[in-house]
Amino acid sequence: MRLVFRNMAYTPATTTFHILSALTPASYEIRMVNQRFFWRQSDFVAGCLVGISCATPNVTEAYRLADRFRKAGSTVVLGGVHASYMPEEAAAHADSVVVGEAESVWPELLRDYEAGSLQKVYRGASIDDFFSLSCPYFLTRVPASFLYRAGLILSRGCKYRCEFCAWQFGKLRFIRLEQALALVSKVAQNIKRPFGLKAPIIFRDDNIFSGPDYAKTLFEKLIPLKIQWFANSSLDIAFDEEALRLARASGCRELFIGFETIHPATLAKTSVHGIRSAEDYIGAIRRIKSYGIRVIGAFILGFDDYTHRDYLKLALFLFRSGLFQVSMTILTPFPGSALHKRLKEEGRILTRDWSKYDSLFHVVFRPKHTSAFGLQAWFYALRFYSLLVTPAYWVAVFRFAAPFLLTYYIFSSLFP
Repeated sequence: MRLVFRNMAYTPATTTFHILSALTPASYEIRMVNQRFFWRQSDFVAGCLVGISCATPNVTEAYRLADRFRKAGSTVVLGGVHASYMPEEAAAHADSVVVGEAESVWPELLRDYEAGSLQKVYRGASIDDFFSLSCPYFLTRVPASFLYRAGLILSRGCKYRCEFCAWQFGKLRFIRLEQALALVSKVAQNIKRPFGLKAPIIFRDDNIFSGPDYAKTLFEKLIPLKIQWFANSSLDIAFDEEALRLARASGCRELFIGFETIHPATLAKTSVHGIRSAEDYIGAIRRIKSYGIRVIGAFILGFDDYTHRDYLKLALFLFRSGLFQVSMTILTPFPGSALHKRLKEEGRILTRDWSKYDSLFHVVFRPKHTSAFGLQAWFYALRFYSLLVTPAYWVAVFRFAAPFLLTYYIFSSLFP
């Protein structure tokens, strides 16, 4: 029997497909397809079980592919964050829909598929020890090159419940420390860069500091491996000196922190340790940088308390912040989020064209103090401005231009 996994969403979904592969009987021939742009008619064959994971921005394309696979004679199972919150919509394009995390229902789904009695909806439960069964598979069959490109995921869930977050399934859980160290060692031993340079390992967890005790123990055990690593983190790591010291000693070079807003008091995840203003942000950033760790800051435009004056304040903050790089997105009411529910009740959602829910190029709701066009204009202006006032852009320009400048210098010296 053939099983095809198709990832329409993001890198963590591909990792989930490897976990499901580990739980799939050896009698299945498994094929994974990740973000393919061009499809041939010969790709759509009969007699396969096709699993497709999708997020809201690309669910329209996922539905199109699902329809083509079903028309060809294959059985399609849809999952992912969008299908989990919109199972009735997804069911119109699939033979079955998995709601939530798939591990707890995957063996049952395969048995039903083989018996010809596939259910329309399977509701997955959150498993505390979600990785132990698949860990040997990752250590023996998943290439180190994949783990390096995709990054390592050591946890699930989040300790925050932000209004704009779409994924609210499951509590916070971690894989065992010995499993985490085994995965890191596999990547560190098998991925080398030219000239003996270290290949940085990326931890894709939503927040590497979700569990401070777990994180600090992990950092301490990473020190002997002599690696370099990047990760996402919450701002509270800035107020734990021991965590910063261990993070740096273990090879941390860069943290991606979701500041989200310049009004930290309005958001629980940024109002930690008495942070009430953008000035407090700057102090936290300096504290992290004092340990030799770069900070990338993420901000969301479009909150209800933002006026045109606040966008100007954000521009001034970015100039003074000391951030190495800035990531900027537009507030988007994804299905399943509390934000979507509130804006729908207020009649402020402008479209249900899911392809426009990309957080970058479209405003899909009516902002409170600006027009949708005004918010889009501020996004483009601030995104371009952030490139000019943060070092990352100029570092990239220098790296690109340096070989040409060096060549010019050598030739001008030899042939004056």
